Amino acid sequence: MDKPDDATFADAYLTALQFLKHIFPIKLFCTDLTLIGPLTRTQELWLSQECYKKSYNVLQDDFFVAVVFSEDHFKAVVFNYVLPETAYAHEFVHFNYFTCQNEALHWLASINEGQDTALMPRIPGLL
Repeated sequence: MDKPDDATFADAYLTALQFLKHIFPIKLFCTDLTLIGPLTRTQELWLSQECYKKSYNVLQDDFFVAVVFSEDHFKAVVFNYVLPETAYAHEFVHFNYFTCQNEALHWLASINEGQDTALMPRIPGLL
């Protein structure tokens, strides 16, 4: 599969954002980059500077992103990655990185379970 150009890339994310806004506020995401490889610097900056802020404005809450890389891509990220100076860290978006999609989905499921548990305090006499 070819890497999407910047316009196609942004359009896909903005379409997903419209889904969040009008259909259902999803807060757990899995992005699988195994077929397209690393994002361009322009794509990374657009996500950081625009997309994540827009997502937060719609959700008004933290959200979680599991990113799946190929083994080689993951190794390259670990050994060579430098966050661009113009990139921003956002306290409302939480990332975790994987080389296996099942592990990424398991992590996302465990977040949801943790939230459910936090919402259900223990009541004496029940269970």
